[in-house]
Amino acid sequence: MTRLAARRLAAVACCTTLVTSGCAFDGLNSLPLPGTVGTGADAITYHVEIANVGTLESNSPVMVGDVVVGAVRTMAVDNWRAAVEVSVQPDAVVPANAVATVGQTSLLGSMHLALDPPVGQEPTGQLPAGSTIPLTKTSTYPSTEQTLSSLSVVVNGGGLTHIGDIIHNFNAALDGRQVQVRDLLTRMNNVVGLLDNQHDNIIASISSLNRLAETFADQRPVLTSALDRIPQALEVLNAQRPRITTALEKLGGFSDTATQLINDSHADIVGNLKNLEPTVKALADVGPDLVTALSYLPTYPYTQDFIDRGIRGDYMNQFIVFDFTIPRLKSGILLGTRWGEPGASMVPAPGDPWYSTYTRDPLQAPLTPLPTEVATIPFDPPSDSATPAGGVEAPTEGGN
Repeated sequence: MTRLAARRLAAVACCTTLVTSGCAFDGLNSLPLPGTVGTGADAITYHVEIANVGTLESNSPVMVGDVVVGAVRTMAVDNWRAAVEVSVQPDAVVPANAVATVGQTSLLGSMHLALDPPVGQEPTGQLPAGSTIPLTKTSTYPSTEQTLSSLSVVVNGGGLTHIGDIIHNFNAALDGRQVQVRDLLTRMNNVVGLLDNQHDNIIASISSLNRLAETFADQRPVLTSALDRIPQALEVLNAQRPRITTALEKLGGFSDTATQLINDSHADIVGNLKNLEPTVKALADVGPDLVTALSYLPTYPYTQDFIDRGIRGDYMNQFIVFDFTIPRLKSGILLGTRWGEPGASMVPAPGDPWYSTYTRDPLQAPLTPLPTEVATIPFDPPSDSATPAGGVEAPTEGGN
């Protein structure tokens, strides 16, 4: 009876194991082992995608800050990568910026999965339950076997045996050239220092080149169309090459003719410019008044200041009387001209054709009438009695 009861108990245990394992059995290591951390009913579950798990197995420890806080539960293959499910204690804090790393506890120790922040960064926040750490945030340290195999490749089939030859050849190359090498190292140090001082400008230049490349990338259809049209444009230029050559030759002849013309007319041009000097000077003299007149002309008969201050709106009522009678014109607009005062002597203004000869040619000057009364010329009486009282020396008897 005892043996029968033991057999029944063993059958029940096997059925229970098959049911709990989903009708599949991957060995005892696939089942939760007694005493494993983070496998309770209240444990928090995370999912990790790893490219290479190495010798990592289920029930391997999960560590946060070198402290075991959970265990690896199940591992499966999904799209040529390992999908690992881990569970940690409910009071364990997994950083939100955690990265998963498969490592080895010691040289001959077991494998573990570390959930720590990246090197050089502080842990921030807490990773929500059920989150997945993607493949880009996971890595695997080389195992002891991989390290030993790589070392054996370097020692046996690598270039480690040639280090002596390399050092010997290096010493032979530098022998007697210490000064040149030192100078070279000094210059390299200066160049590196200059580059380090200009790293902000270099970064700005690279950023500008990046923006320029982005602009070119955005204008790719336009550039492609332009490059497609360039061969056709070159064919047109090639077909028009004789005409372009003839035009350039004609242009050279025209340039020679223009040069000869300028050389021959140099004196005349200088004379004309000198003759224009009075006109230009007169315009410069009346420049301020001309500006005032031009500013007053569009707003006649009012000034712009009066319009800005006196007229409040876009129009105004006004009653104007224009007097165009001959007496009014003579006393107003025509005053100072031959039409306003017939027979008036006109003084030429600067710029008039006869201005240069007005005061220099006495034959063209008007005759001034003699005054009606002429004063006598005063003079002192002579000291001797030979001179008469009229101020005129009397002629002698023998005079002509």
